[in-house]
Amino acid sequence: MKNAKYMFLGLAVILAILFLVRYHFYSKKAGFEGTNSFTLYYAEWCPHCKVVKPVLVGGSKAGSVTVNGTPVFLNIVEADANPEQVSANGVKGFPTMLFQGADGSRVEYSGERTPSAWESWLKTQLK
Repeated sequence: MKNAKYMFLGLAVILAILFLVRYHFYSKKAGFEGTNSFTLYYAEWCPHCKVVKPVLVGGSKAGSVTVNGTPVFLNIVEADANPEQVSANGVKGFPTMLFQGADGSRVEYSGERTPSAWESWLKTQLK
């Protein structure tokens, strides 16, 4: 009985740590609070996403781009693996690209799906 008590306590501690790590990741890194970010929400099964994702992945490996002298963090979120984040950002379809300003504002991108179009559009968001 004593071993079961310690196993239960150990499991509770592990679950608490996992919860805190996940909370910290989603609330700090994934949302980029206090910074500018451009996020692609995609689904692996979506044919349009399969075209857009590789184009944005090249930029996201660098982590950010500079637009009008301001860093914009690039983020890619897979919908099926992160349903809470998709729901919290009001994503209804795929692919969806959202710009989140340092002030917390959110604007959905709806232009051409090319790096030059994204950069031009981001410049209008960062006047």
